[in-house]
Amino acid sequence: MVGRCAAACLLVLLAWPSAPALAQEPGCEPGKAALKYPTYANRLVKIGVSPLQPPYAFSDPASPDRMLGLEVEMVTKAMECAGLKYEFVKGAWSGLLAALFAGSSDLMIGAVNYRPDRATRADFIVYMQAGQSMEVQKGNPRRLTHPDDLCGTTGTATTGSSSAMHIERLNKACVDANKPPITFLPAVDGNSAFRQVANARVDFALDDAASAGARLLKEPGIEIVYTAATDILAGMVVTKGNAEMANIVLDGLRVQERDGVLAALAKKYGFPAELLLPVQLRQ
Repeated sequence: MVGRCAAACLLVLLAWPSAPALAQEPGCEPGKAALKYPTYANRLVKIGVSPLQPPYAFSDPASPDRMLGLEVEMVTKAMECAGLKYEFVKGAWSGLLAALFAGSSDLMIGAVNYRPDRATRADFIVYMQAGQSMEVQKGNPRRLTHPDDLCGTTGTATTGSSSAMHIERLNKACVDANKPPITFLPAVDGNSAFRQVANARVDFALDDAASAGARLLKEPGIEIVYTAATDILAGMVVTKGNAEMANIVLDGLRVQERDGVLAALAKKYGFPAELLLPVQLRQ
């Protein structure tokens, strides 16, 4: 259940400029890859991904070389729709954006949050509104139940994530109110953040709501005490100006959206339906 800021966040979302209109209804034409996508028709598309980001992307426990997850299936179907060959290039989430800018990958997946500073170097294909969950040690020893309780505490989140961005906002609110600041200890990925909470090295972690829900099913050392929607949009990302790859992903996801595949995948992976947004390009 999305928390009490959902209504206010919705008003912020409605203020965003509308997504660019498409010239025609997208469709799957894998036999026309050479005509529609000449840059990638004879190349292997490299997709940057973290194998430790459920439910978006994670390694299959039974076969570690195989990738599973919501965005893994979304991007796989988009590549098949375009008739392109692809491979997943694994790495720590915090380093994937730099690898994209360096040309080591053509596309990054994993609920990458849109930020104006990132938009100077990247284009975003967004489909979701980020929700944030507060994770604490089992039993909640600090009795933290709401973001207002976090001033003067120590928290963690994945470096560069929407959660880290949200902690920055919460910390500013503390400072502006003349309250003790939040001490932020960044983590390289969600698993690292979880371990810091479970081992009482920090008081709390902020995590993407869908990721936190998936983690809670497998990790007995934490509990979720608060979940809320935010005004942060997220999705997949390509290098700024790479219109061909942006259109490959945008068209592929819009086909899935139109045909109900995206909603079915969200349900399959436990992604909150209320956080889905119309697929759109943000530049």
